[in-house]
Amino acid sequence: MMRSRRHAALSLALGITLLAGGPLAAQIPSDVGQVWKTYDLQPFVTAAGPDSEKHVVDWILQETGYPTWHGRSPASLSAGDGKLSCFHTPDVQALVSDIVTRFVEEAEKPHRFTVRVLGLDGPAWRTEARPSLQPISTATPGVQAWILPRENAAAVVARLRSRSDATELPTGPVQAGNGLPAVLTGGRKQEYVQDYALLPNAWPGWQPQRAACDEGLAIEFQPLVSGDGTVVDAVFKCRIDQIERMAQVSLPAPAGGPPVAAQVPQVAAVRIGERFRWPATHTLVVALGLVPWPVPVQNGIVAALIPDLERRDVVVVVEPRLSGSQ
Repeated sequence: MMRSRRHAALSLALGITLLAGGPLAAQIPSDVGQVWKTYDLQPFVTAAGPDSEKHVVDWILQETGYPTWHGRSPASLSAGDGKLSCFHTPDVQALVSDIVTRFVEEAEKPHRFTVRVLGLDGPAWRTEARPSLQPISTATPGVQAWILPRENAAAVVARLRSRSDATELPTGPVQAGNGLPAVLTGGRKQEYVQDYALLPNAWPGWQPQRAACDEGLAIEFQPLVSGDGTVVDAVFKCRIDQIERMAQVSLPAPAGGPPVAAQVPQVAAVRIGERFRWPATHTLVVALGLVPWPVPVQNGIVAALIPDLERRDVVVVVEPRLSGSQ
């Protein structure tokens, strides 16, 4: 749904762009005082790379809400070639202008964030760490978040990583740029026999039809620093899929003979979406709770088809390293 709405907004934007640039501009309905403005994104695009305008569009849509662009009055939002074009009311234009400023200001020396993901056997780590952590609100049941001053965070994270029950995502820490999403992933593909396919020209007249489940963990984190550099806003998304078991089923063979063995996967799935806002001088710690950890071991051993369902207390640590700070 999100993707289709975005495409609809961009399609509308194309139509209005053509009108605004040609002789029909005067015919654009402006019943609630909409105005047309173009913003320069080139400093951010130069630093972030081609097609990075889409990150600005995504953030504007998240901040303003999709209904803002799909009401009865015409509205438009489009970006490309280092520019953002917007047709909306002055109030919305003010919001858009503020967001653009946060992306392009000091883009030549962007702020950085270190993001790491740890999996622990259980929640016992909280006993020692909790006195150092200041809680902040979350929207997802079971998810907790805290902040702590950067000068205290290094010791807390070091103790977490040194625990015998701690496993870090094989990607290690990832650097996120201001306004750019960082993705941390780990996982594997599990194959199984789903059905059979008829094969009349070869014995025994059929063959197993294989399928695969992608078990994995993917965490996406997109931070954006406020214009004065004091606050960080961030979008946090998490997707986890793990096979709990394979249910066995016998299918009748099409040409008689023994039944065909097939499997139906039973999958544990976790989806988390959060928005965080915290002081830029602090480190953010997010605990997802006891969730599946479908991450292969790092010693090269090939996982069995159906491993034991592993659950861990997954902890995400985000440390701002703002430009100009030590």
